[in-house]
Amino acid sequence: MEKTDVILVLGHRLLPDDTPSEDLKRRIDKAVELWKQTGAPLIMPCGGLTRDRHRTEAEVMKEMLTARGVPGEIIQLEDQSRITLENMQNAYDLLGPEKRVAVVSSDYHMDMAMNDCRAVGLNAYGVGAETPDKAYRDKNRALLNHFEEKLNELRGQGLSNRQIIQTVMEHIPKQDD
Repeated sequence: MEKTDVILVLGHRLLPDDTPSEDLKRRIDKAVELWKQTGAPLIMPCGGLTRDRHRTEAEVMKEMLTARGVPGEIIQLEDQSRITLENMQNAYDLLGPEKRVAVVSSDYHMDMAMNDCRAVGLNAYGVGAETPDKAYRDKNRALLNHFEEKLNELRGQGLSNRQIIQTVMEHIPKQDD
């Protein structure tokens, strides 16, 4: 098993009643499995408050992790980010380039997540949680590929990661809208 200093678990939009989606449950299960295999000393759930929700993805993930036996003292929340690039930038700001990070997300999301890791300089490898529904997986992969193309266009314009995040967030409705 690869050396792992941190397991970074990427969030997924909560359901309207602030409960986890099936995707998020699979990500948490994969993170717990990886933690048991690697003994990583830190797990970082990533995900902030998204529109029309009352809890952050990170806090819901922390509850799920502790319910599955992960000690609360090894969980550090990153609860400000709303898109993958922002997850990675915030994680990099907290962890730096030296920590070896296992990024856990859905299998259809791994290409984008790893591209964003490289963009910010995070020393990471990916661990995808399997999505059993092929049609759902393919639909989401296509949507994320389209979004990644847009990010690459912004990169091509010479924008920094922080400028890209700001530009994207200006086009996403705010919590109070």
